[in-house]
Amino acid sequence: MTGLSDELLRSALRDAAAGVRDEDLRPLPAAPPPRRPRRPRLVPLGGLAAAVAVTVVALLVAAPWSRDGASPGLSLAAYTGVDYVLEGAWPPGGMSVTVRKADTGRRIATVPAPAGSGGFRDSADSGDHRTFVLTTADPRACRVRFHRLVLGADGRPAGPPTTVRDADLRRRMGEGPEQLAVAPGARRIAYAGRECGPSATGTVTVVDLATGEQRVTRLPPRALANSLRWAPNGRELVFQTMGDHLEAGLHTLDTATGRVTPISLGGGDGRLRGALFDKDGTHIVALVRTGGRNRVVWYAPASRTVTREVPLPPSAPDAPTTFEVAGDRVVAVIGDRVHVVIGTKVTTTRAGRVPS
Repeated sequence: MTGLSDELLRSALRDAAAGVRDEDLRPLPAAPPPRRPRRPRLVPLGGLAAAVAVTVVALLVAAPWSRDGASPGLSLAAYTGVDYVLEGAWPPGGMSVTVRKADTGRRIATVPAPAGSGGFRDSADSGDHRTFVLTTADPRACRVRFHRLVLGADGRPAGPPTTVRDADLRRRMGEGPEQLAVAPGARRIAYAGRECGPSATGTVTVVDLATGEQRVTRLPPRALANSLRWAPNGRELVFQTMGDHLEAGLHTLDTATGRVTPISLGGGDGRLRGALFDKDGTHIVALVRTGGRNRVVWYAPASRTVTREVPLPPSAPDAPTTFEVAGDRVVAVIGDRVHVVIGTKVTTTRAGRVPS
């Protein structure tokens, strides 16, 4: 992850705005080492507004509450109409999570991790922007536990996190961003981890929260999954795989059949910067970078074809990047620029705050 320069930070702090930060992918080792620390992932709360401002005030922003002065997830949340973000669940264990106002960074509430848990490791929104699932882990027992957190309309917790009964996994923690995904309506959980045996084979486990049933999909040798995202129908998952001597890959998982299908986006040596289903679930929207050239790609799983590509302005090859689908729009934060894609039209501004 790459922060802003000191000069830009000083300018941003004078403007007293929000922050820009990245969740970047890293190659994963073949052996299962201890999970490396990563910066807190921001989880949106408050609903993706149907109307996202296309013409915005050009403000460079840097959040004084951010650990490194960079937070593209927070900026992305504001641009996609989210009211609040949840931050603080990251390895080796955040002892609390903080609910913040997306446009100002104001702290709404702090939620402590369960006593004796070692801290929160992952967090994910269920899609209603009020119900979240967080993980804690006991590496010595090779155990991952899940906890439900419900927030009120004002962003304040309705109570402390409650442990999800009959949902514990006998798993090692995974590696990379977004190990956890919660299906719409919080009906099921998907978790990317590793088996407890000597092979530590990568897995994607789906847990039915009503029955406690667990369905495990084992990945190829040396492959680990990350960046899990559910389709709107709560059946398919899209995820990325990386591993020693393996190229980064994109796959879908039909959780009803256990079938894993590789996806080819074309473009040769382009580097995948993220992928998720669109609002209808008919396409997977991906952000691909080749050198400094960025493009948004729409892939139709039914026909296994790329149906549309929209180029974005160039960036540094290692520019921090995050993006989201908000209704009919794709919003990508790349470095200190925000790109809003509607159809084939791209509007670009400096990363900033959507006016209230």
